[in-house]
Amino acid sequence: MATHDQKRPEEPSYQFDESIFKPRDLPRMALPGDEGLVYEEMQPFSQLWIWLLMAFEMVIMLIALFQAGQALWTVGLGLGAMTMTMAILGSLKLYTRIDAIGVHYRMKPFHFREQTIPWEDIDQINVRKYSPIMEYGGWGIRIGRNGKAFNVRGNYGIQIVRKNGKRVLIGTQRQDEVARHLSAHPLLV
Repeated sequence: MATHDQKRPEEPSYQFDESIFKPRDLPRMALPGDEGLVYEEMQPFSQLWIWLLMAFEMVIMLIALFQAGQALWTVGLGLGAMTMTMAILGSLKLYTRIDAIGVHYRMKPFHFREQTIPWEDIDQINVRKYSPIMEYGGWGIRIGRNGKAFNVRGNYGIQIVRKNGKRVLIGTQRQDEVARHLSAHPLLV
């Protein structure tokens, strides 16, 4: 007969395992935003041939106005218009940033604030070589048969195809670096 004084063999108590709630240190794909992965580029509008062409045009215009016997205020008005155009071109800069939120760009002084294309709106993104003259009619803020382009020089760009089908090309001077940065994004995997 068993008495109450006899001890039952101890049953192993259940131990809750909290390790399933701790992050694992397994290798995983890097995402933009991990460790502050951000690509930034600033491109000034600095083609020497454009500046030389504008200076030549200014000299020709001044000579023509003086030869035609125009009043001094007319010459000043023409000189002011050319100077204003040169000032706008001198301040033209394209800023690009790619981070965990998406692709940001700003063509200063035409964009008052940064434009953003979030990753959720992007269907395709890659770096490609293009023809600024044939595809978009030149440099600057352009609209062509392949959508909008924001470029200041060169012939490489970040081609973005949005989920709504619209295309945006953002020029770059560092195509290899931006391609490496984009390859870390899960959209491209």
